Amino acid sequence: MIVLDSKDFENAKITITLIVINVACFIFFQSPLGEGYFIYFVQYNARIIQKLELWRLFTSIFLHGDPMHLFSNVLALLLFGALVEREYSKIQYIAIYFISGILGSIFTLLLFPLETISLGASGAVFGLLGATFVVIATSSPPLVILAMAYIGFFLISSFSPGINIWAHLFGLIGGILFGILFKRGIRENQDYY
Repeated sequence: MIVLDSKDFENAKITITLIVINVACFIFFQSPLGEGYFIYFVQYNARIIQKLELWRLFTSIFLHGDPMHLFSNVLALLLFGALVEREYSKIQYIAIYFISGILGSIFTLLLFPLETISLGASGAVFGLLGATFVVIATSSPPLVILAMAYIGFFLISSFSPGINIWAHLFGLIGGILFGILFKRGIRENQDYY
C-alpha cells in the first residue's frame, strides 16, 4: 500500500537520521565556528578536477545554501524517505540515497563548467523519488500516471535559476535504476523462500 501512516514515520529511523545530519550540518556551517570550513566541503568542480578533492562529491550532499533549500529537501526526504525505508531493506535504502546523490554530483562535475559550486541533498532526494516511482509502478499501476506527472512537475521546477537540473535528473535516474534492481532482488528472494 502506498499510503503512509504515523507508524511509517516512527519506523523511519534512517530517514530521521539523515534529516538530523542535514540540519546539524546546516546549523554548524551557518555558525561562526563552522562558516569558514563550508568552502572545503561544497562541490567545487575546479578543486575536484585540479586537486582531486573527490570527497566533495559526497560531502556536498549534506550542505544547503539557505533555510528554504534545507526545508524543501528535508520535507521531500521525510515524505519519500519514509516510503522507501518501508519498502526496501535498510542497506538498499542507504545505497539508493547515497548512490543517487553521488551520481548527481558526478554529472554536475561532468556537465557544468569548472567554476561551478554546487551543494544540496537534491540528487539523493530525487533518487528517493525515483525509488518511490518504482514502488508505485510495481504495487499500484493505476497511480503511475499521477506519479509521472509528479516527477514531471519536479523536473520542470528544476529549470529555475540556481537549481541544479543535472543533479536532480541523474539522482532520479539512479533511484529508478537501483529501485528496479533492488525490487527485482526482493521479489526473487520472496519467490525463493
